[in-house]
Amino acid sequence: MRIKKHLLRRLEHPVDRPLRTMGYRDFTSNADWRDNLVSFTSLLWHPKRRRVTCGLTAFNNDLMYEFDPASGTFHNLGFQPLAERFEIKIHRSLVYDGNGNVYGATACLHREDQRQEGAGGRIFHYDFERQVYDFLGIPVPQDYIQTITLDEERGLVYGVTYPVFEFFVFDLKCREVRFRQYMGSAPHIMALDDAGCVWSTWNARTHNLFKYDPDADRVVYYHHSLIEGQGADLMYPGAGPIDMMLNGGDGFLYVGCTTGDLVRIEPSSAKVEYLGRPTPERRLPALAIGPDKRLYGIAGFYGRCHLFAYDRQRRNFEDFGLIQDGEDQLYIGHDLCISDQAIYAGETDTEKRAGYLWECTL
Repeated sequence: MRIKKHLLRRLEHPVDRPLRTMGYRDFTSNADWRDNLVSFTSLLWHPKRRRVTCGLTAFNNDLMYEFDPASGTFHNLGFQPLAERFEIKIHRSLVYDGNGNVYGATACLHREDQRQEGAGGRIFHYDFERQVYDFLGIPVPQDYIQTITLDEERGLVYGVTYPVFEFFVFDLKCREVRFRQYMGSAPHIMALDDAGCVWSTWNARTHNLFKYDPDADRVVYYHHSLIEGQGADLMYPGAGPIDMMLNGGDGFLYVGCTTGDLVRIEPSSAKVEYLGRPTPERRLPALAIGPDKRLYGIAGFYGRCHLFAYDRQRRNFEDFGLIQDGEDQLYIGHDLCISDQAIYAGETDTEKRAGYLWECTL
């Protein structure tokens, strides 16, 4: 495996305390941290433009970029002048529509003492050719958006908010919320099954599965979880065990769990099948389907992040090793996308340097 890291910002002064102890005021009071302590939190490969669309965490609100592999350069997509000050992250909230444009949503990291000052996270649409953002609405006032999933056929966006974990259904045509429910649990990302139902977790203690059926406009609550009694709070306080979820195109939903385990859901029965774990490490935050139909993903945490593949026919893992370039190792992986030549991994929550975009060639 050949690995190359790409730098968007250079941090001059490393953060001098644990990130988990800090909030919006801390990061924005230091100009270097505000402008340069970036993370790559959402990634999409655009096959027509042949670029990686990058959603960032950046406390100066400069959240949208493209990376051009041919030149090795980043191109600013102009989000910053349109941002509200608490919109400092696109967490796991980028998805292409059928025209190759992108829907996204904004997340936050301010604390409860500033809750009344924030308007709430927005859903937006970006047209690459026109270079225009269309802001569609704020689904839940004062709360921001951790993740979205698009059902373009029905014109719906599903999302989960933070810091209050509400599940919502946003109607793109009407530009309004048609369903909201407090769930007490947050996934890293959700996925649609083949029937168009979206899956996530509910309850702050047990993090059981649920699905929302858009045709019936109702939630089906299940009373079992992915990994019984495990995986909660490993991403952040209150979060559930879903680190990654995708529709495998074979009738199953594949879920990377915060425990480091890979499982799959059979949607008609909600049965969870354990598939194994690629490494002994915790976290499995990213999965994508490769051109060979294997699942490619990131497994690991705190500088022990491996790139792996899972063969669904043979039911075995291939570990390609640690993602590192020289002395630098991928600290925490957050998202992944695949081009026809490389796999790109986004890095988050670094303290001593800015996060990199990692390019892996097998």
